[in-house]
Amino acid sequence: MIVGVSSIEIFFPENHSLKDKRQAIKRIVEKTRAKFNISVMEVEQTNLWQRASIGFSIIGVKKDHVSSAIENVYKYIESLYIGTIIDTRTEIIVM
Repeated sequence: MIVGVSSIEIFFPENHSLKDKRQAIKRIVEKTRAKFNISVMEVEQTNLWQRASIGFSIIGVKKDHVSSAIENVYKYIESLYIGTIIDTRTEIIVM
């Protein structure tokens, strides 16, 4: 079993309050969860209104499949045009 754990740091230049940020995070999380059927949530920087860290995990049988799926999630979140991805961190664990 291969487990891929990743986090994405996103910048929201258009946000002017925590309410705007919560709405943007909610859209990203719900759309990503629905498209890929993965575990995803905001994990850090909950008090900053223009930045967020979203974490997600993917489980698979092959390392290539998990890495490819993680890259697809990055591309999908970027294609939503809700925020700008400024950093990503990924760890692949072989169990």
